[in-house]
Amino acid sequence: MKKIVYTIGLILGTLTAGQAQTKLQETNAEMAGVALVGEDMLLVTKKEDGGQYLYTARLGETETKERAIALNAGHINAVVGGNLAAGEVFVYHKSGRREERITKYSWTNGEFVKGEEIPVPRLRNHSYNLGLYLTEDQRRLFIAAELAGSQGYDDLYLSEWNGKSWSRPRNLGKQVNSNQAEFAPFVRNDSLYFSRQEGETAYIYGAALHNGNPGEAVRLTGMVNEKESYNAYFRKSADHTLWVTGTAKEQPRYVAYLLGDLPAAAVAAPVEELVSEPQVEVVPQQIALEEVAPAESEVVAEESVKAKPMRAATPSLVLYNEFNRVHLSLSELAGLSRFLRLQPDGTGFVIKGYSDGYGEPAAKQRVSEQRAQSVKEYIQRYFGAKDFQVEIEGEVLPGKGKAHRKTELYLVP
Repeated sequence: MKKIVYTIGLILGTLTAGQAQTKLQETNAEMAGVALVGEDMLLVTKKEDGGQYLYTARLGETETKERAIALNAGHINAVVGGNLAAGEVFVYHKSGRREERITKYSWTNGEFVKGEEIPVPRLRNHSYNLGLYLTEDQRRLFIAAELAGSQGYDDLYLSEWNGKSWSRPRNLGKQVNSNQAEFAPFVRNDSLYFSRQEGETAYIYGAALHNGNPGEAVRLTGMVNEKESYNAYFRKSADHTLWVTGTAKEQPRYVAYLLGDLPAAAVAAPVEELVSEPQVEVVPQQIALEEVAPAESEVVAEESVKAKPMRAATPSLVLYNEFNRVHLSLSELAGLSRFLRLQPDGTGFVIKGYSDGYGEPAAKQRVSEQRAQSVKEYIQRYFGAKDFQVEIEGEVLPGKGKAHRKTELYLVP
C-alpha cells in the first residue's frame, strides 16, 4: 500500500515542477492524440468524415501538416505505444470489421519503415470507440471499450500476451472505472493514465500499477486539466508531457500542448503561454417572488387550468449523438452554443431526445430522456443568465443508425 500511495505522489509531483508549457497545434478539426517521435517529429491524430488518420508536423510548425502515408494503412489509425524517443512507433490499423492489427514502424533516414505486425484480440465491443495502449515489451495491452460487465459506458481492461495469444480482457475494476466513460489509456513505468468523461467535459486521471493491478485513480492537478474543458490523450516521457484540450464555444477548438523544455531541434519554437481559466456564464440565483393575494372581489370562482405551451411543428435545431452516447460531441455543442446565443432572453424550448432501435425497450427510453436532460443541463449551466424556459421529452425510434440518434430543439412561440 505504501508503494502505491508513493507512486501516486510522483504522478502529481512531476507535472508541476516549474516546466514551460507550449502550444503545439491548434485546429477546429477533432484531434484525437499527439505524440512526439524522436526529438522533433509530431504525429497528430485527426478524426475526419472518412475515418481517423495520422499527420506529421515538425516542432515549431503549428500550421503545416501532411498526412503520414506510410502510417495510414487503414481507415482508422492511431498511435498505441512504442519507444517514441528512439523512433519506434506502434500504430493500430483498422480496415474492416475483422481486419485490424498493430504494426511496428521505425523512423529511419527520414521515413517510417514498416516492421513486425502484432495481432489484436477479438473484442465484442458495444461502444463506437476503441482505445488501446501496448506496452513497450508488447506483453500487456490496455483497452478502453464497452465489453461485458462494464461499470458504465467505456471501461478500462487489461489483456496479456502468453506467447501465443492474448488473454481474455480483464476489467480493471472500480479503482479506475466508473459509470462514466473511461478512455485514452497510457502507461509509463508503474503508472496508468487515462481520461474520464464527466458530462460534457473530460479530465485526466492517474493510478499506480502494482503487478498489473491499479490503485485508486486520482484526477491530475495543474495545467493538464483545464477547467470546463475536454482534456485527453495524455502522454509522458522522461522530459515531456503532451495532451490535448478541447473546448466548444463558437466553434470546437482543439489544442495540443507540451509541458517541458523544447528540444534544440525546434528552431521556430512556439510562444509559451499559460492556460487561463475559461470564461463561464454564471447561472444567476433564482429568487422566489412573494405572491400578493388578490382582493376578494378579484377571486375567480372556478380555478383556471394552466395550458401546456404549444411547441413549433418542426425543430429549430437537430443535434446528432454518437452510438451509445448520451452527451454531445464538441462539434455538436459548438453548434448548440451558436444557436442559443441568437435566441432572445426568456425563450421557451422543448428539448426532445431520441434513441434508435438498438437495445432493450426500457434502456432505449432511458437513453432518449438522458439525451434531452444532458442538453437541458448544458443550457442551464452555460446560458442560465438568458433565463430560457426548458421542457424535455424522450422518444424511441424503430429505425437504426445515426439519423435516429439525435436531440431536437423546438421553439415555443
